[in-house]
Amino acid sequence: MSTQTNAPAAQPISIHIPHTLRCYTIPLHSFLARNPNYHRVVCSALIFAPPTASHAHSSSAQDRRLLLVKRSAAEVAFPNLWEIPGGSVDQEDPTILHSLAREVFEETGLRLTRVVRQAGQGIEWTENKNGKECKWLKLTFEIEVAEIGSSTIPVDEGNVEKYLESIPVELDPEEHQEYAWATEKEIRESLDEGKGREIGWKELAALMLQAFAVGRMSPEEAMLEDGTTTRY
Repeated sequence: MSTQTNAPAAQPISIHIPHTLRCYTIPLHSFLARNPNYHRVVCSALIFAPPTASHAHSSSAQDRRLLLVKRSAAEVAFPNLWEIPGGSVDQEDPTILHSLAREVFEETGLRLTRVVRQAGQGIEWTENKNGKECKWLKLTFEIEVAEIGSSTIPVDEGNVEKYLESIPVELDPEEHQEYAWATEKEIRESLDEGKGREIGWKELAALMLQAFAVGRMSPEEAMLEDGTTTRY
């Protein structure tokens, strides 16, 4: 399935959406009506470079890096912690996945072209504001973006950093102060040993590691019986 989305200051691009994720091609009010336990929804994106281990410019799965962004020091919630791009789903967004594309573009300047799979079933938490309970759901998706797919620099041994520098990530300084392309080892050290970049949510770090594991699978191993790719 493909849909069209208009990113600010960019031409409309075609987005491939697996049929198993059509449940997210509905607006927020419809999603909340079907899931009345939740009041707010957040979406976030796992963006790898290269996108897959079998990518034309990839020498091996070991070359894969995950895009992390560091929250602004001025943020009220979780300042200076690392996360992946994403944000709240707005009522004005045509669908949940339009929100994902919008947030990714606003925070990184990257344009979503393919939703690969959903990562996990969602992370839940509850806030109490002015005596009212608000239950949140964070949906995470592994995606591909136009700017990475169009890179002409090969990922050879000793050339990884040059390849990553060619990807035009543009941060919104009001939300994030820095970005990094993290290795699986760096994510694992942050989760297990508290070393390096501090990731805001352990559940999210665990999803990152699962995504790296799926990336090491062959296309045949990652394919499910219904013809879709592995969902973790």
